Amino acid sequence: MNLPLVTCRYERHRVTSTRWTTLRLLGHADFPATPYSAPVARQWVRHLLAGKVAEAVLDDVMLLLSEVVTNAVVHSDSSHSPSGSVTVCLAAGNGRLHIEVIDDGSAGSIPFVRASDHDSDGGRGPLLVDLIATAWGAHHDQSSTVVWFHLPSGISGQPF
Repeated sequence: MNLPLVTCRYERHRVTSTRWTTLRLLGHADFPATPYSAPVARQWVRHLLAGKVAEAVLDDVMLLLSEVVTNAVVHSDSSHSPSGSVTVCLAAGNGRLHIEVIDDGSAGSIPFVRASDHDSDGGRGPLLVDLIATAWGAHHDQSSTVVWFHLPSGISGQPF
């Protein structure tokens, strides 16, 4: 039996770094690199977290996930291929949620916080992540970009 290839960056680092050992993978899923993937990814994550986190935390997760998935679709190479995809990973532990969005990367950029024009329709995603998440970052290698963020889990129901 072949095991599926784990695409979540945190899973690759679990064996080498103690900061990752407190997290447990709740799930990961691939979505087509289209604008319709943001609401579908939100629905998938909402299902995984329903009854397990406070509503305020779930609202923050939904907002930040929408921003990061939309940025992956709009700004990465994932949307340039009919088979392009965006992967969402969700892990929890030690009082926090860890969310990753993985795309096919972009030779021209990596996500960063930039000053946004008040009249602009876009450009606020990384700023929102920076303001709301307890931590976040981006990692780029030859074949992908990973944007991750942390939020307190605010556990209100069953433990993960």
